[in-house]
Amino acid sequence: MALYLSLLGPPQLWQEGKPVSSLPRKAVAMAAYLAVVGGVVERGRLADLLWEGEEEAVRRNLRQELFRLKNTAWERVFEQSPHHIGLGPVETDLEAFLAQMARGAWSEALALWRGGFLAGLDPKASEGYWDWLIPERERWERLYREAMLGLARSQEAAGQFAEALKVYQKLLAEDPLQETEQQAVMRLYLQLGDRSAALRQYEQYRILLRDQLGLEPSLQTQALGVQVREGQPLPVQQQGVAQLLSEPPLVGRSEDWAWLEAHWGRGLLLLLAESGVGKSRLALEYAKHQVGAGPSETLRIRQRESGQGIGFSGLLEALRQALEAHKLDNLEPTWRDELAQLLPELGLPPSNLHKARFFEALCRALQAIVRPGGVVLWDDLHWLDWASLEFLPYLVRRSSSLGFFLLGTARPEALQKNQPARQILQEIARENRLFQRLLKPMDPPALVQLLRRMSGQREGGERFAERLFQATEGNVFYVLEILRYLFDQGLLRAEAGAWHTPFDSFTSDYRELPLPPSVREALLERLQRLGEDALPILQAIALADFPLPPDLAAGLLRHLGTPIIELENLTQSGFLRLNPSGYTLRHELVRQTVLAEMSESRRRWLHACIADALREVAGPLPQLAAHLEAAGQRAEAYVAHLMAGRSLRRGPLARQALEHYRRAQVLCPSTEPDHERFRMLIEAAETRIRLGQSQIPERQEMARLADSLGDHERFRLFLLDADASLASGRVVEGIPVAREALRLAQTPWQRGHALFKLAWLEYRGGDPDVQLEPLLASIRAFHDIGDQAMETLALRNLSGYWFRLGDLLQHSQTYAQAFKLAAELRDDLLLRRLRADKVMVDWVKGDYADSLQVAELLYQEARERGDWWAVWDALQGLLLNAAVLGLKPELEATVQRAMVEAAEVGAWRDLALLRSDYGNALMVAGRLEEARGELEASLRDLREMGERARLGHALFNLGFTLLELGDLKHSQDTLAESVTLWRDRKEYRHTARSLAALALAHLRANNRKKAQQLSEEAYALRADWARGIYDLPLVLYIRARALGNQRGGELLRESQQLLRDLAHQLPPHLAQLLLNNRYVVWALSKTTEV
Repeated sequence: MALYLSLLGPPQLWQEGKPVSSLPRKAVAMAAYLAVVGGVVERGRLADLLWEGEEEAVRRNLRQELFRLKNTAWERVFEQSPHHIGLGPVETDLEAFLAQMARGAWSEALALWRGGFLAGLDPKASEGYWDWLIPERERWERLYREAMLGLARSQEAAGQFAEALKVYQKLLAEDPLQETEQQAVMRLYLQLGDRSAALRQYEQYRILLRDQLGLEPSLQTQALGVQVREGQPLPVQQQGVAQLLSEPPLVGRSEDWAWLEAHWGRGLLLLLAESGVGKSRLALEYAKHQVGAGPSETLRIRQRESGQGIGFSGLLEALRQALEAHKLDNLEPTWRDELAQLLPELGLPPSNLHKARFFEALCRALQAIVRPGGVVLWDDLHWLDWASLEFLPYLVRRSSSLGFFLLGTARPEALQKNQPARQILQEIARENRLFQRLLKPMDPPALVQLLRRMSGQREGGERFAERLFQATEGNVFYVLEILRYLFDQGLLRAEAGAWHTPFDSFTSDYRELPLPPSVREALLERLQRLGEDALPILQAIALADFPLPPDLAAGLLRHLGTPIIELENLTQSGFLRLNPSGYTLRHELVRQTVLAEMSESRRRWLHACIADALREVAGPLPQLAAHLEAAGQRAEAYVAHLMAGRSLRRGPLARQALEHYRRAQVLCPSTEPDHERFRMLIEAAETRIRLGQSQIPERQEMARLADSLGDHERFRLFLLDADASLASGRVVEGIPVAREALRLAQTPWQRGHALFKLAWLEYRGGDPDVQLEPLLASIRAFHDIGDQAMETLALRNLSGYWFRLGDLLQHSQTYAQAFKLAAELRDDLLLRRLRADKVMVDWVKGDYADSLQVAELLYQEARERGDWWAVWDALQGLLLNAAVLGLKPELEATVQRAMVEAAEVGAWRDLALLRSDYGNALMVAGRLEEARGELEASLRDLREMGERARLGHALFNLGFTLLELGDLKHSQDTLAESVTLWRDRKEYRHTARSLAALALAHLRANNRKKAQQLSEEAYALRADWARGIYDLPLVLYIRARALGNQRGGELLRESQQLLRDLAHQLPPHLAQLLLNNRYVVWALSKTTEV
């Protein structure tokens, strides 16, 4: 039952949305203290705060107070241990207030304020509590004041002067001596046109200061008073023409703005328009409006045409810029490690790569940059690269949960040509997470408004606007270029607060103005006036099509033979923009214009200049390779493509690496030695397998080269085929291939890997018992060559082997070795997996206290790291124990949230496993129809994924649930399938459990003979060491039931004694939970008269 504690006013506890009538003052005081300090507090400390007196007396008071709370809603407000007390599963308005402030939601934060922290409460506590409470109340009052100021400032920035005035007046009513707020009120009165009120405010403040403090207002306030008294307008920062043309006001977008308001927060809002219409400007202004003056930010990701072949091209540029600005410093280590796959500056990436975890890391990085309430604006989605396209749906699904918003822009005609981008956007639209708006060019009234706002004129300009509209059809970029052109020509000038042309006094429609017929001609005429060096510079930057850092730009200009001062000239003229990431063209239309003016020979020369500049600064290999190839330098391009492929093949850009390998194969010189060509081909093939591709086009040529080169190359080819067999699921075919690789192995490294692959293949598809010999040999090989990571993996597999055989001593020793090595390696992921293995082992053995303790610890650590996948793994351990000790509401709520999260990020395997274990816990709780629904969904998904290792568990759980529901036919079919699966996998302990359950199904169908046969098979396969209630006790119990009467009496008593022993070894509270398990109750309630 959900609890909510409201403390920013008269205290109130809510349960399921209803107020709890009792408000024990000591409980309120204690809860408030715990809510503020966080974590747990020693009992003695709390007792000293809440009561005066000797230590024993105050501790007794605390115990009595907690006892009085029993069986009330207040009991769940606290979590207790023998020495500490903490806050239980209760939400507070303190957390909500701080969260709203952090995202700049001032109104939402203020709505939680009901009069102050613990308003009206006299806790009757010690002097120490009052020493804490008084400054704490003042602290929350200051936070409240900050929220009020944040609201007022955001309203003023949005032009909501009357609303902002009311907020400032409310603040001054509480403290009229605040000078900043007094200035704001005067300023707002002037904005509202009420000069007399502004003057009255100034005089009242001056008198108040003199009477109460004997002071005069500050010089700044006095200057403001003079402006008010003399009726002077508020100072407005003057803008030059160049700045006005670079940052024009946003006009004519009220309907589009309203559309954004109506759809905000519902997914990806995509603004569509042709180049120059103003989609990016509208998106930026709206994002700025949403972010306001709070701590959140807007991140703009610029996608570029040249980046379509480079994975995460625009995103990588934005992330690297954020990293240099230290905006990723507070990113959790878990996500920093994952992000290192894309940003090597962050350190070594994790050894086990997981696409969904990497995507989550990207989302968390964006969240760290923009912060909750921030906006990610992704420009030019029509040029999305393949990796960003794959990531985009994940980002859209996760953004709302992470508290930031998404805006995008695209050109319709370019989007129409990009079929993969259209398909991805359609996929997002089907989920109702994509909303598109087609922007129109400015209409004539909007153009008039734009000209007036830019020129400072209050009226006029209609005829001039009409002339511009005829030439530009309302394209904002073209309008601004025309204005720049007219200013450059001297045909437009700014004088006396207005714009003028030579024709103002006599023209009727400004047809006299010589406007260029197209934006292209306007741009080219302006470029010609800048000199002959301007065009080649812009053409080179257009060909590069990525931000040029100053050092790279300087090197490029040296190769072009032009002075560096030209960069400044082009920037001041509005052709270039200098961002923190480097020099870029100001607009796509500039790029299109200068590229159209380029011959093929000039293009190749410019590509060569860019490549030379990139080599000098050790620039990115993918870009270097592309420019070398475009320059016609085939040999150099071959080397660059090969180096690029090798640098990318093991990370999230492996698909991009394949394209570099493909280009390297095309450009490979005929003189390249065969062994180098073979290396290139097999690296490409290994990358394909890592990506899950089953077709290996390089296979035939590799085989030919391997036959001529020798055993080393033939070994690599067979090892590759073994990997392909594992990846494709054709494991039986892979076993002889791995054996051939082992035969060809010449070095300890080769032997170790061939043996490890062979052992894994034998376990997956051959004879699991045969894996022992190669597994042991691989461990020795890895140990001899010092490969601790592979040795640890092999030892973990070996510990699992011993566990399946029931050799617990060997399992324990091997597990300890693996754990020790993993700890030395500081491999957190492997350590977590080993600890999760222990959860399962202890659970099967019936050591529920240990199993539960480790599962809870894993869950807590995972939550602290924010690592969802680790959370889901830990929840599976908790659910296993819940199937024995009962499903608590808190755990169930957590699991349900986790399943939503897993579905949201597309973690279907994790979702299926959670559903299977959740369904099992529901079955034990007697909620059979709910269990059936979860288990059927899990089973369906596991079948689709081919996840046979966990399929048997889902079949067993569903079969038992159907048995409890009385659906005997379907129960028998399902359990029989689980028996077949476990037998095929030689998992005999699981086979015994499924056979026993199937025997019970036949017994309930009155087929005792079949039940006796099946239970006898189960009894023969039993694992005597597996003493958990769903293993040996279950097999013995069902065998006893099948035999009936006296024949089964001894087995029944043995089963019952096992259950009592399990309870006896548990702490009392856990023992009682086990004895309350409905299957345990059934078993213990039976007598020998079965």
